[in-house]
Amino acid sequence: MKKHFSHPHPLKLSVSANGENIETDAIIICSGCEQTLLATDPVYTCSKRGCEFFLHRSCSDLPRNMDHKSHPDHGLTLLSEPPEHSLYYNCNACGDLISGFSFHCNKCEDFRLHVKCAFLAESVDSKAHLHTLSVEYSSTHGSREDQDIVVCDVCESCLTEGYWFYFCKECDFRTHLECAISAEGPPVSPVEEEDHDEEGLSDQERLMLATMKAEGQMARLQFQMQMAQLNAQTISNLWR
Repeated sequence: MKKHFSHPHPLKLSVSANGENIETDAIIICSGCEQTLLATDPVYTCSKRGCEFFLHRSCSDLPRNMDHKSHPDHGLTLLSEPPEHSLYYNCNACGDLISGFSFHCNKCEDFRLHVKCAFLAESVDSKAHLHTLSVEYSSTHGSREDQDIVVCDVCESCLTEGYWFYFCKECDFRTHLECAISAEGPPVSPVEEEDHDEEGLSDQERLMLATMKAEGQMARLQFQMQMAQLNAQTISNLWR
């Protein structure tokens, strides 16, 4: 049994997420990093029957305090849940809402990171680009000549100013964090706009458009799984 600050009940270790003591066939989400628990992940579960609390073993060993390059002036503290009265508790790296663990600056109050973003790789080799990409923490994406809005060079949608992105300085190549990891090939034009005018298209062209949309949805699902595997492995390696 293990006592963890994030949960009131003792936790017991299962050999894997599909162990016999986890009586569910549903997708299981880690209460810490909010990533899907893979079948082979060692996981802590609540010892109290009916309490659905799951925690990667690696997440149970996260440091209570850490320093991060993106926020050099202050240290960050591990919180088990968003602070009370937080109406919009979003991650300063990716912009998504945080419902599980976070690394939070007690002095700035408005700086916080998902666990997965706090341990994001500083550089990645992406299938979308020939050079290694480095993460940029700056609050602005800079400007490109004759371009007011900066777009991702993989999905061609806007890069939201203020959030992190992967960057190749040599080529002025920029991508969303998730696009750098999930990319399967060179940049393509988006085909998922709801207001596409399909009038005049042949049946074959409509079928092709529908297929491309389905492929885009599949790519997002594959990315979520890739992120879960990458972040679980990264966090696990840190504490070996």
